[in-house]
Amino acid sequence: MNTIESAVSTDAKASGPLTDQSVAKQLLFGNVLEENLFPYPAINDRDREVLGMIVESIDRFLEGKQADFARWDRAARQPDEFVQSLRELGLFGLIIPEEFGGLGLSNAAYARVLAQTSSYDSSVSLTIGAHSSIGMKGLLLFGTAEQKARYLPKLATGEMIAAFCLTESGAGSDAAAIRTAAKRNADGSFTLNGEKLWITNGGIADFYTVFARTDGPEGKVTAFIVEAAWPGVSHGAHEDKMGIRASCTTTVAFNDVRVPAENVLGEVGKGFKVAMGILNNGRTGLGGGAVGGMKALIRRSVAQAQERKQFDRSISEYGLVREKIAQMTVECFAAESAVWMVAHYIDSGCEDYSVEAAITKVFASEAMQRTAYESLQIAGGNGYMRELPYEQYVRDARILPIFEGTNEILRLYIALSSL
Repeated sequence: MNTIESAVSTDAKASGPLTDQSVAKQLLFGNVLEENLFPYPAINDRDREVLGMIVESIDRFLEGKQADFARWDRAARQPDEFVQSLRELGLFGLIIPEEFGGLGLSNAAYARVLAQTSSYDSSVSLTIGAHSSIGMKGLLLFGTAEQKARYLPKLATGEMIAAFCLTESGAGSDAAAIRTAAKRNADGSFTLNGEKLWITNGGIADFYTVFARTDGPEGKVTAFIVEAAWPGVSHGAHEDKMGIRASCTTTVAFNDVRVPAENVLGEVGKGFKVAMGILNNGRTGLGGGAVGGMKALIRRSVAQAQERKQFDRSISEYGLVREKIAQMTVECFAAESAVWMVAHYIDSGCEDYSVEAAITKVFASEAMQRTAYESLQIAGGNGYMRELPYEQYVRDARILPIFEGTNEILRLYIALSSL
């Protein structure tokens, strides 16, 4: 490297990451974007202080509730008073700016909070995460000043809980195939008709981010803010799911719902851009949750391996069991590192982190699945019984490669970017 190149590189590192560059995309060309990799990011002092208090409050509240989580999983419902407690803890305002009554956490700090809640129960994290990561994230990213002033204070307190309404029958990964339609009226408002499937928080939400067809010169899909209390909005019964059963998942239907023009989110016809922006930005929450679950399972597996005896020896002495624990630890470390880096890129204002976010989601979700599987295996027959939480972790983890973009679609996107 000559003197000029060295000076440019030093200046770039001193000023922070290059916000118009993608580490993953540069890697595809054989380039290591050092400016965006070194030094390794550190959480800011304000977030560190706030995080300490939040994590301590979460531990005090959720510690000792394992029997409740198991019971709510079987009943497929979180009690209203529990959701109210989440409101009182401020867990619906984690990433909402302080000016609107939220805690204003960075993406990195938010991922850390979901890691903590996920170490206790995935359904708890999903109720919080569906609200923050995707439900009202579009308002934060694309909302007007008037929309933010109107809704964010209520979303911060949990007076309004948010949900993300994209998926339909025949339109999951193929988001462009949605059939819910919004017809523009003479006064500029829209009339919304259609039904959305598998909406997390669907039955308890007051605020929906809805995507509908608006075929026109501007584009084919538009995002809308829709309130659950409006005439024509309804939701179905709680879905009977394999895992994350205590979280609320329902259909949401729209029958001649009038949506004011001021509730268009982003630009008319640019809804696909809004949807992808939300999903890319929100993947640190899913990754953080996966990391939290992995840490809890590793802790349990180590204790189980030391306590359980076979052939008059602790199974922790057997190489195959040690290999399982080592591999879980390796993958947890790698997943957490990747999640942390993507959160850092978002917090630093990087414009393109879509490939990194996709990589993180694919790796963390599948690592969590493997960890759940191997933890149950270490526990043996006991792990298969419902008295212990291993089988619930396995069921809960199965959704991770499916929602917020299937891993198959995300792999195609990573490959597309490569080729």
